[in-house]
Amino acid sequence: MVIVLTMIAVLAGALLAWVNNVTSGPIEQINSQAVENGIKSVILAGRDIEFRVDKPTESEGFIFHNVYDMTGNLLGTAVESTDKNGFGGSLKVMVGFDPEGRILGYEVLEHSETPGLGARANDWFRQSSTGKSEQSAVTTLFIGAPAKPGNHNIIGMNPGDDMMTVSKDGGQVDAITASTITSKAFLRAVNAAYKALFGYTAADAVSGASSQN
Repeated sequence: MVIVLTMIAVLAGALLAWVNNVTSGPIEQINSQAVENGIKSVILAGRDIEFRVDKPTESEGFIFHNVYDMTGNLLGTAVESTDKNGFGGSLKVMVGFDPEGRILGYEVLEHSETPGLGARANDWFRQSSTGKSEQSAVTTLFIGAPAKPGNHNIIGMNPGDDMMTVSKDGGQVDAITASTITSKAFLRAVNAAYKALFGYTAADAVSGASSQN
């Protein structure tokens, strides 16, 4: 019995090692392609430009990808940043900054948020408010005018100059409806990415102070 169990264990271990060896290459390729697609999205923002990416560097949990055009000009830097205090756990984003610190784009790489609420972060913070109300005249008569639309588009903002916290904390960005915790985690990750790339700013100080609210 012992010999049989030992043989089964050895065979199972060998099979697992073989499966890992066979799948590790494709998985690594898929992950690499996902990162490349993310870099293209957050830096090029749909522009058809040939580019090259330096070997990524890592510092204090942040990963940096410098992106250049084919003549060697820096187009921007994609920064991978994680905030561990989202509603459902960690929220990881990749944010693209131009050389002056303006946000070119972003992608939510990983999250554990509620589908339909927290998961909306991947679209919410790149959409501008239309400024139009769908409220009917009858509804307005009984409950009053709707609240003035705010802004939740961070593309083009600079965390060094703009107050990139949720509007309820005095910032310039409207939180995702019914998902303030996720919104704060997302903005902390973006501010932290900027801080790691460009240095400390007043906007980061405000973000850090409000992170416990």
